This record gives sequence, C-alpha cells and structure tokens, in this order.
Amino acid sequence: MVAESQAFGPVLRLFGLDRFKEGQMAIIQAALTGQSLLVVSPTGFGKTLCFQMPAVLRQGVSVVISPLKALMGEQVSSLLRRKIPATFINSDLDADEKRLRYQLLSCGVFKLLYTAPERFFVQSKVEQRGLRAIRPSFLVIDEAHCVDQWGRDFRPEYGRLKEVREALGFPPVLAFTATAGTEMQQRILHSLGIPKAQVFVRGVDRPNIALLRWQASVKKRPAIIAALCRLSLPADGKLMIFVPTRKIGEALQAHLASEGLETPFYHSQLRNGWEREQLLKRFIGDSRPVVDRIICTSAFGMGLDVPNVRMVVHWQHPASIEDYLQEFGRAGRDGAPSVAVLLQEEGEAREDIGLLRYMAQRAINGARLTDEAAAAALRHKHEQIAVMANMAGNSSCFRNALVGHFKGPEKVARKSISTRIMEWIFADAGRNQSQVACCDGCHQAFIAQQGKLNFIRKVLGSCGPRRR
Repeated sequence: MVAESQAFGPVLRLFGLDRFKEGQMAIIQAALTGQSLLVVSPTGFGKTLCFQMPAVLRQGVSVVISPLKALMGEQVSSLLRRKIPATFINSDLDADEKRLRYQLLSCGVFKLLYTAPERFFVQSKVEQRGLRAIRPSFLVIDEAHCVDQWGRDFRPEYGRLKEVREALGFPPVLAFTATAGTEMQQRILHSLGIPKAQVFVRGVDRPNIALLRWQASVKKRPAIIAALCRLSLPADGKLMIFVPTRKIGEALQAHLASEGLETPFYHSQLRNGWEREQLLKRFIGDSRPVVDRIICTSAFGMGLDVPNVRMVVHWQHPASIEDYLQEFGRAGRDGAPSVAVLLQEEGEAREDIGLLRYMAQRAINGARLTDEAAAAALRHKHEQIAVMANMAGNSSCFRNALVGHFKGPEKVARKSISTRIMEWIFADAGRNQSQVACCDGCHQAFIAQQGKLNFIRKVLGSCGPRRR
C-alpha cells in the first residue's frame, strides 16, 4: 500500500486532477488495504475516482457492476480518453464484438470491465465461463442501492451478487451509492455477503439546496409547476420536473405546452434508445438545441453529471427517502444555491400514497416471486412509502430529518502522522458550503409573509447573473 500511495501524484494527473476532494483519499487508502467498503455520499462527491484509482493502481482487472448501459458507455469513453484501458460488455454488442472483448480480457488488456449483473446469468455457458474465469482485483458495485431496491423484484440478479463474488474468487467489494439510510446500508452489506465491511458516510447534507414542501391538490399542481417554469433562473440554470408515471408526465407536458412552455418529457418508453440518448445530450448541453428544462420519470438521470441544475421539482414524494435524496440531489452539483420543491397533498396524502402503493403492487406482480416473497417485498415497499410520507408531512426541520435518516456507523479513527502528511500533500481541506436557506419548516415566517415563489427567488438570487 505504501508503494501505491507514492503513485498518488502521477495517477491524479492521469485523471486530470491536482488533489483529492475531502474524504476521497481515506476511501482509496482503505480500498488499497484490501478491505470491502460501502460508501454513501451524494452526487458530486467524486465516488467514481474512489474505485477507478484503486483499479488503476492494482494489477489485473476490476469488474464494475453498473445498472445502465448509458452509464457504462459514458464511463468507458471517459477512461479511454485518458488512455486507461477499459471496456464494457452488454447486449448492445454483437456476438463477434463480444468474442473479441472476451479474448482481450483473457489476455489482461483491460484495467476496468463494466457490465450489468444479468451478464453473469445469461444462457450462453461460454459467456458465463468467460466472465467467471476472471479473478478481479475488486468487484465494484456502482449505484449500490439497486441491490436493495431492485434485488427483491425488478432485477433479481442484483440480489445474487453474493453468488457473483463467490464465482469471481471473493475479491474485495467496493460498493457506492448516493443514497442509503442506516437500515438499507445493513441490508446491502448482508445481501453482498460483506457484513463487516467498512462504511463511509460522506456529506449527505446538501446545504446549498433549499428544501421546500408545497402542499397542493393534484388539480393545482400543473399551474404551480407552470409558475415555477416561468421563474427567471440564473444564467444557464436548468430545471428538472420528476413525475411518478408516464400518464401524469404526458398530461403535465400538454398543460405546459398550452401555457406556451414547451417542455420535453423523458421516460423509459420513448420510441427508441437513440431518442432517449439525444434528449439526454441536449439536456447536458452536448447536442443542439439545448434543453434547459425537462419532465422526467425516475428512469432519467441516474449518474447524471449536470452541474447547473438550479431547481428540482417533484410532482409528489417518491416511494422512499433514498429515492428522494437520489433525485433532488441532482440539483446544485456545482455548489451554487439551488432549490428542491416537493409538491404534496394536504393532510394524509391518500391519493399520492395510493398511487405509490398501486405502482409497488404492479412491480411485485411482474417479478415472478413466490407468494411469501411477494408479500414480504410488498410490506417492505409499503413501509418505505409510509416513512417518506411521514417525513414529508412533518412540519419540523426537513433537512435535519433527512440527514438523520442517513447517518452511518462510521467511527472517527485517530490519523497517523503518515496519513496526515499524505493528506497535506494530496488532499483538499474541507470546504464549507454556505447554507443559503434551510427548509420551509425553518422559514415559516418568511414564507407566510412573502410566499413560496419569493422564497425561491431569494434563494436563487444569490446565484449570479440571470438568464435573459
């Protein structure tokens, strides 16, 4: 590990960096000792470096389990631009291309291999043998909350990664997610078979994002969202509007169009992958015409790296606190003031909860589970919905409640002199982000007097120049 630490400088330069962000070096050092890790940290922390650097520093290949083909392609392209040999294997490749990549893999050409968990359970025995013959330095689980949220029903192979690790020779597991509360953390570790892994919880509080809960009936929400779309965002600022279903998204899109607010709608059932990819590129700014606001389902934006999203709006609260943090956390990745607006019913929010329970039941019905497993999965989903609804409906500080849900078991260890020297050389000291505003619970007097739109204007007013 000493020799690997001495290479931090050159490898940082390989990734186009001068120094580590706060907290990154401790995670990388722990990985290089051969420990299994679970890292919970919001978007913008730099989790990707925390597994790519150990993979580069260790001999052999590291296997990265990634949930989306778009994410695989994006990360592999980024690595190849830096002359780091990496590849992916997924269903987009034809048989000849897969065969070529497996041959190169067996020759030790690559440092990182990206694939989905389903790839280890395909019908082709030849392909299974090719993957399972790898003895990787690390097994990386990107977006590790999928182990808990999808492994029960939607994508059951995420619940079988313990088998994958065993087949690969029990490599250390490096699991990363932007969102996992304390109970979910333990479920992830148990599912992966690494109950004693070290857990790092970093910066789940996003002080630059003001949190606003806005009580409104379903009928009033389209008009409220139209008003939010008309707000003058800072220069180049972007707006994301999350909806729970395609039907709601299409109705909202039609309403906004009738108000002269044409807004694209991204969902998993767009006509083809090319259309989805082009819309994503337009929102990022890599394609023209650029899109500054978008309606989307949860299918949009996992791993999305857009720094200047100034506002995230939710039609209603999602099915879990973890989902909510993952989605509103796409705002303010550049550290500038941003706002998360959560629309919700007054009182017990029965209509919102009823929709989420219906969607949960549909997911379970399509999962081909045993009756016992289906009942257990449905109970778990109902519990998550209830916890999120209770937190959203509480009038106390929303931020404190969210942060408290994610506090992990990490213990502060005394740092050695050598570690302090390494941090002084390579790591940034922590930068305190200013909290522009907390939440509606802490600013009730201002909101009662000035209104919710003026609260948002006040938060975003400190962002700099306005867009004309």
